[in-house]
Amino acid sequence: MTTDRAVIDGDITPAPTPPADGAAGLPRDAVSGLGVFAQGLAAAAPSVAVASVPGSLFLVAGKGTFWAAIVGGVIVYLIAAVISLQARRTVSSGSLGTYAGNGLGPVAAFVTGWGLIIGYIGFAAGGVLGAVLYFNSFLQQIGLHTDHVVFKVFLLVLATAVACYIPLRGVSISAKTGLVFEVASAAAVTIVLVASYLHYGARLDSAQFSLSHLGDSTTMIAAVTAVGSYAGFESAASLGHEARDAHRNVPRAILRLVVVLSLLYLFATYPEVLGFQGPHALDADSTPLPVVARNADVEWATYPVNLLLGTAMIVFSSAVINSGARSLFTLARERALPAPLGRVHTRFRTPHIAIVLVTVIGFALGLVGTVTDVGRFQWDVYVGIVSSYGYLFAYLLVAVATPLWLRRIKVLTPGSLVASVLATLGILYVIYKNLVPVPTGAYRYLPYVFVALLLIGLARYLWLRAARPEVAARVGSIQTLSAAEQERLAELGLLDAVRGSHLADDAVDTLVGRSEDR
Repeated sequence: MTTDRAVIDGDITPAPTPPADGAAGLPRDAVSGLGVFAQGLAAAAPSVAVASVPGSLFLVAGKGTFWAAIVGGVIVYLIAAVISLQARRTVSSGSLGTYAGNGLGPVAAFVTGWGLIIGYIGFAAGGVLGAVLYFNSFLQQIGLHTDHVVFKVFLLVLATAVACYIPLRGVSISAKTGLVFEVASAAAVTIVLVASYLHYGARLDSAQFSLSHLGDSTTMIAAVTAVGSYAGFESAASLGHEARDAHRNVPRAILRLVVVLSLLYLFATYPEVLGFQGPHALDADSTPLPVVARNADVEWATYPVNLLLGTAMIVFSSAVINSGARSLFTLARERALPAPLGRVHTRFRTPHIAIVLVTVIGFALGLVGTVTDVGRFQWDVYVGIVSSYGYLFAYLLVAVATPLWLRRIKVLTPGSLVASVLATLGILYVIYKNLVPVPTGAYRYLPYVFVALLLIGLARYLWLRAARPEVAARVGSIQTLSAAEQERLAELGLLDAVRGSHLADDAVDTLVGRSEDR
């Protein structure tokens, strides 16, 4: 049984016929609860975030890094709570695009999905670029002279190929691979973090905790990256049609991921900021964690750290490619994007064309950072901030849309309203502080780079609404209600309206294969 936003509004305009090419859909019940958690963990990539995000924050905010991490964590937890309010009732591979559309309509569904795609592509680029940084660092450690642009491009091609191959083989393989390398990488990273704590001793770096940082615009610019460091946790929602007991496992995974990640990031940020202030300085082309290791006199630990984090970066890239491809896939199945993006591989049952497209664009972005003199790490910071705006924008629309949708289906509570309002205000404050006062350097242009990319997507939707209004009206509509929600709607007399929709099980069957097809 499915429902869509338009049905709740009483509109039963027939849905467009789903595409026949690549007729097989994504497999049902293919991912366990642990697999859903693992996908979110791999996409959020805590070991990758711990290794790179504090350095990114430090380049922007200096000792305001710790407060940037706290602000980001609070905002993301509120967002996770809001997302779970919808995920307990309805799921979709369209993820947050569907949830924004439920309350704000199809244009919000499209631009939310588009914003997430911007974020996923940027993070895919950051993953393979980070892999090049860490593998290159390892090869130089063992005496090989690899710091040449040709060899860096070769490493980038190799990392990108592996990052593409993993999601092509299937989401279960991708999730399991991600979980294994996250555990191994976390163990190596912990050695460096503990060493930094011990090296600095019992002294307290009180400057990191000064409340004055909260009034500094650089802290709020860094908070965008801090929010982005959690980005990927919501990718658990993109498995809504493939997960077992999705209405239970998806919201549970989302909330648990954010709590675990918050604790881990705060544990890691403080000692890394200490480590960046040693004799070995963090610069625009550095690998941050080895800088901390050298300053903490545990340079030997950088050997396994570089190898494991290089691999974890690839796995992280594969996870966000997975999520980005599913956003493209869903919009293509709704005919909002070109039909080939909605095709499914006949053997692996994965959206292979969408996966390749995300990979190719991510590679192109990574190539810019590799061959220019901006500095690979600095370029990664720029791309990461623009990508984080994509997530921030999507989170904002979901936070606004959720109470509107809950009110429409008669389940809005004071608690859910408060969570939504706080999440909305938190995001708006961070956005405001990124614009006022005007940041210095390249950071002043990054919000407008994101807006320009977003306008490309909006132009596509406006063309769609003019040329194919019946398609535009149904963007974000394919989703699956929980059994409990169906019963509740029946009691309220709303289920008949849902059943009156022409967008029923036959449409979802093109998106998701029946279990016997696996």
